[in-house]
Amino acid sequence: MLKTESRREIRQKLAAWLPDQSLFVSHSGEEMESSRDDVFPFEVNRNFFYLTGIDSPDAIYVMLKRNQNIRELLFVHIPTPMEQRWMNRHFDAEAVKKDTGISGLYPRESFDEMLSRLMFRGDIESLYVDVSRYDATRPLNTAQLIAGKLLQEYPYLSMHNAFPFIAKQRTIKYPEEIEDHRKAVEITELGVKNMLAHMKPGMKEYEIEAYYDFVLRSHGVKIPAFTTIAAAGANANHMHYMDNDAVTKDGDLILFDLGARWNYYCADVSRTYPVNGSFTERQKQLYHAVLLGLKAAEDASKPGVVKDDLQNLSRHVMAEELIRIGKITREEEIAKYYMHGSGHTIGLDTHDAGDYDLLLEKDMMFTLEPGLYFDDEGMGIRIEDTLLVTDTGVEILSAGIPKEIDEIEAYMREHHD
Repeated sequence: MLKTESRREIRQKLAAWLPDQSLFVSHSGEEMESSRDDVFPFEVNRNFFYLTGIDSPDAIYVMLKRNQNIRELLFVHIPTPMEQRWMNRHFDAEAVKKDTGISGLYPRESFDEMLSRLMFRGDIESLYVDVSRYDATRPLNTAQLIAGKLLQEYPYLSMHNAFPFIAKQRTIKYPEEIEDHRKAVEITELGVKNMLAHMKPGMKEYEIEAYYDFVLRSHGVKIPAFTTIAAAGANANHMHYMDNDAVTKDGDLILFDLGARWNYYCADVSRTYPVNGSFTERQKQLYHAVLLGLKAAEDASKPGVVKDDLQNLSRHVMAEELIRIGKITREEEIAKYYMHGSGHTIGLDTHDAGDYDLLLEKDMMFTLEPGLYFDDEGMGIRIEDTLLVTDTGVEILSAGIPKEIDEIEAYMREHHD
């Protein structure tokens, strides 16, 4: 978890970036109904959490920059006596101030009135909001509604989106963030190894997954980084297959794409294993092609490299191997079997903030995940690692999760005998 001093430094960078006479507003997000009488587990807006460390719904952070002076205000919901009794929700104002480093703490209900006071002088020229909206068909969120209301009441404001700036800051991790990533990967490793120790033909995909889920819950992970993919046989050729309800067969490969999270920081790992503990010779050939592509990209990863160039390297190496074993005759034919990007930044989101063509820098976190999908052979193979950029290369945080053919077979043999 980021220290108070680190979050204060993050907000200082935002303050330095904001122009004078400007107002920045960020909203934590809303609880979403799952049924008439229940809600989904709350997922905080990650930029809001990055700035404040607060993960409660319907909270608002405001930064006012006026005449080169910075004022910070945090608006949070104060639990009612009924919420305290029924839901164990409590509030300690002094603890919130200490943990966030923000002394201007107010009830959420006072936001509109306080905003009117801040705008009273008429000298605020720019409004900066924090909006990340990947799907324009979705309903407007509260942050957008607040921005729309402000523009309606103060039409002279010039509106800008601060999300790209904050996203850029998030790509370089503080030491505390790196440690949270390590913890997430360590728990993921334990979960994967528990599946390997119990997996056998005839089990349903979700039965195997349950051994992973148990480890996460028993280590304090209530919600994983993302929905687990457990795809046996031809199911693995659907890259985001999530039914996880097929019966595994002797001779199947099963592709797992999964990750724990710790303090919202994510792990993301893909592995492909033989359900019965032994690869066939053909499976070894195709698996080896993907593994070569991953290793080549990992070996080439270092500060100054364009992240997306690593995908091209993986593609080239895998194509050469497929040509060597006679699967294809020309490099461009690999497009029949490889149809996704090879990795992404990772952080508070699994697919985290950051452009695909960014230059790698020390203390960035990202994944590499080449994959090949063979409809004609009833199998799909993906291997993915979570990586930390160092001074001279990368540290493979997920190195302890078996991915070498001999290593996989030996581990399963040892734990099944």
